[in-house]
Amino acid sequence: MNSVNSVKKRISATTTGILALCLFQSELVLAAPDNEMGCIARQQGTMKFIRSNQLDRQTIMETVKAQQLQGAKTIDPCLAGQIRNMPASVYAKLAEKHPDKFQPLENPTNASSSLTQGSNGVARGVAPQYQYSGIFKAIVIPPGVLDAFFFASNITNDSRIYGTFFEFLEFEPSFIFNTYAAIFEQGKINILQESKGFSTNIANEGGTFGGYVFTDLENFFTQAALFQGGEIRLIPRLPGEISSQVIRLNDTGVAIISSLDENFNERPALYKNGQVTLLDFGPDIPFASVSGMNNKGRISGTTFIDGLGARGFRFDPNTKIAMLLDPLPTEPDSWGVGINNRDNVLGYSFIGGATERIGVWDAKGKFHTYFVEGTPEFPTVSNALGFNDNNEILITFVSRPEIERNNSYLIPKPGIRLNLADLVTGAPTDLGLFPFGINNQGNIGGNAGPNFFNIFDFFLLERIGLGPK
Repeated sequence: MNSVNSVKKRISATTTGILALCLFQSELVLAAPDNEMGCIARQQGTMKFIRSNQLDRQTIMETVKAQQLQGAKTIDPCLAGQIRNMPASVYAKLAEKHPDKFQPLENPTNASSSLTQGSNGVARGVAPQYQYSGIFKAIVIPPGVLDAFFFASNITNDSRIYGTFFEFLEFEPSFIFNTYAAIFEQGKINILQESKGFSTNIANEGGTFGGYVFTDLENFFTQAALFQGGEIRLIPRLPGEISSQVIRLNDTGVAIISSLDENFNERPALYKNGQVTLLDFGPDIPFASVSGMNNKGRISGTTFIDGLGARGFRFDPNTKIAMLLDPLPTEPDSWGVGINNRDNVLGYSFIGGATERIGVWDAKGKFHTYFVEGTPEFPTVSNALGFNDNNEILITFVSRPEIERNNSYLIPKPGIRLNLADLVTGAPTDLGLFPFGINNQGNIGGNAGPNFFNIFDFFLLERIGLGPK
């Protein structure tokens, strides 16, 4: 088993690369922890760095209420927790260079780095076993490049990990770096040279990447783009748009765009057959946070309705039919956090800060409970879920209790919850495992670190069989 120290040795070059991007002096480095990740949110004309550990559901719901009062129709993808691929050190340099536009980087809140052993859940029969494959060890620094870094975005059904490859060229005089679409497969990182300047948010099973290119680094404006067939294809801007990016992409090539207008309002749009159109969810969805789209083009998300509360939803842009996904009668709120190709929507039926029923709404809108947390027996309060077409569910980003904060869990079937760390061989023993996706083979992609928002490695967990539990 590896230790944190051995992992730190391996990624010291990566840390240097991030700092090269930031052009930091040593005193500035101390203000931003190594490999701390987050995203930029625009707030009333200024920009603020949001750490991933700040994006729990309670914070998001409070943010939604504030944005609704300002007349917004959709939530910023950063605040919705859909994006967390910016190093804090990059933001710190932007704030230093443009203090009129970027709020200062705040000191991080304390985060637990303790790990628990044992499943802290229910297990019967057999449990899947996984082999850990670290991605950072596959980074090869190209000739003439100062340093390099790989940021993983998602996992495909053939267990390829897609992401962005950064090349850092020099320290002075300003941001000097190249980005590329890249794939981790068979233990190696394949850099797609024709994609220079492209950053990845998502990719589909056919090998098309969705993301953006920078159009204005000073204001952090981007333009939505696809990398397909060996070339970058810019997605046309909507009228009045100043920034955009692809946040969802299905296997038919349909994309969901997050578009920012000149008044800094986020707008969801659909890119299909070469055309971009604003998404109108209809009168039943007054405010939308989009969380997923399947190969039929159906969209999942969460809305917030005055006098009713949070509600998950499923929306078909072809028929314009929206279905609210109600919580069970025992809870006041629901969230829809993803949709699979069976039209099942993954989510929570919950009481804020207390009982959380994790499960799926079927095609008819009936909720099926897979596990109940936030109870005296299982006090976990989580904030992120993922699943596959087989309804195998991942739980991560645990905010309470503190002893569980670095735990992530697998629900292989209803009623059974397994601590992911108990199922893995070859993983660093001192690091938490934080998955971002599970494919239809049951293999898992994610990142490892001392807590959810610090990344010491990305990984592929390959299922190697079943073992007794």
